[in-house]
Amino acid sequence: MNQERISHTQLTALIWAGVLAPAAELLPSMTLATAGRGAWLSPAAAIPLVVLSGLLLGRLSGERGLAQSIAGCFGRVGGGLILLIYMVWGELLLALRLRLCAQRLLSSGYRDGSLWFFLGAVALMVLWMGLGKLGAFARAGQFFLAILLTAGGVVLLLSLSQVEVQRVLPLWRQDALPVLLSALPAGGALGWGVYGAFLTGQVRPAENRGRWYGVFWGVGGCLLLVLSQLVILGNLGPALAGRLDNPFFALAKSVGVEGAFQRVESVIISLWTLADLTMAVLLLFALRAAGGALAPGHWDRWERWVTAGAVLVGVVLAAVLLPNGRALQLNRSLVPLGNLILGLALPFLLWLGKGFCEKKR
Repeated sequence: MNQERISHTQLTALIWAGVLAPAAELLPSMTLATAGRGAWLSPAAAIPLVVLSGLLLGRLSGERGLAQSIAGCFGRVGGGLILLIYMVWGELLLALRLRLCAQRLLSSGYRDGSLWFFLGAVALMVLWMGLGKLGAFARAGQFFLAILLTAGGVVLLLSLSQVEVQRVLPLWRQDALPVLLSALPAGGALGWGVYGAFLTGQVRPAENRGRWYGVFWGVGGCLLLVLSQLVILGNLGPALAGRLDNPFFALAKSVGVEGAFQRVESVIISLWTLADLTMAVLLLFALRAAGGALAPGHWDRWERWVTAGAVLVGVVLAAVLLPNGRALQLNRSLVPLGNLILGLALPFLLWLGKGFCEKKR
């Protein structure tokens, strides 16, 4: 497996660039049913979950990466079973990301196109990037994150004039509990970034700034999402945002500058493909890391073929088993729950098991 090292900043940039894809799809529409007009605070309520997940995964991963640490601590059988769980879930997330990306491109002004065409094009791009060097992907991820933050910031900035404060305020004491409960779906939406832990073994030791640097990125990213959700709900209102599949992209429809451009929805959707690509390739590199720990003796010989097979399986799952309605339903119901289990519950059990094994030794 490619042992090229990356910096801690590049890894966190990759994670957040990829997480922006599900965040745009699921927030705030998924948290409105629980928190109502206070849904814009859901990312802030999810900060403890994000931080706890990061700390647990960081403790488990160490400097070897999550896959190598699991294989080394729990043995060939137990570690292999745990890695298979992560690999199967990662393959499902990869298929879902390919499907949702192709589906969004098809609906962004190319209605005469074919879903197979967009699905194949996205899959080939993911495979090309996934077979390349991690360092090149990490540098591209930093560039993608800068583009996404700039594009999203422009949309939100141009929408500030249409914000109506009464749609998000005031919040009363009885609103506190629903906001706190909305941390679970919000944390599940952000849980796509769990697979970044598989790449910690390729972070340069001299630039590994410790777990608190990751906490800074996690808290900062959640607070930026709070600002974005505030603008979205302030523009659309809780009722309309709850009925829309993608409130952020719907907000882009109303953005325009007189004499310059009137609609940027298609541009924003096209740019958000960078977030889909980043997340899909991140999952692919995580699957490569897990496969290397699962079969270390033969992985160099089969790595490229298995990687190509993972993309092919993702395409088949996306096209055959994940039709439009089912993909959206999985993205809103099963996936957040699964992310919470594999990002919080299972790492907590593994952390306890690792401590018991070390104490026994």
